[in-house]
Amino acid sequence: MKLGRRYLKSKRAISGAVTALILVIVSVALALAVAVFAFGLFGSFGSSGNLQVVGTTYLNYLGNSMVQVTMTVKNPSSNPASINAITIGNYTASQATNGKVNSGGEFNVSTGSNQIPAGFSGQIIIYVDNGTPIAGLTQANVGGTIPVSISITEGTLSPTLTINAVLQKLA
Repeated sequence: MKLGRRYLKSKRAISGAVTALILVIVSVALALAVAVFAFGLFGSFGSSGNLQVVGTTYLNYLGNSMVQVTMTVKNPSSNPASINAITIGNYTASQATNGKVNSGGEFNVSTGSNQIPAGFSGQIIIYVDNGTPIAGLTQANVGGTIPVSISITEGTLSPTLTINAVLQKLA
């Protein structure tokens, strides 16, 4: 029994240097995890959607209050992206209810629906029936840029893409 007591009394706790080293390692690991999360490196955590506009976007006024926005998009996500609204200058349009733009304040996408499929990469054309004059669509601005914002939903995310479209022509 004496031998067992002596063995138990001779055990020591972890030294201060080893404790400090363990705390430093844990602190660095936690800081790295926070940084990875904050910069969106965990995939969809902290992400703003994957839909990308590639290259130059063009805007044409077709007459009869119809505006055409032509862009190349890439959706590398596994989720389709739905276009909910488009704002050109100071004018916002929502999705056409019957699939065809036939009244002021609506838009339609050349893909046949407001969805951009997962994995899609190519050109889309958004037709907007403005019904009212849009600020900046003047002959003096041909060749200049017009701000365009596109509100989308992609999975659980709802980002807004903001781009500058080059005004090509007026009807």
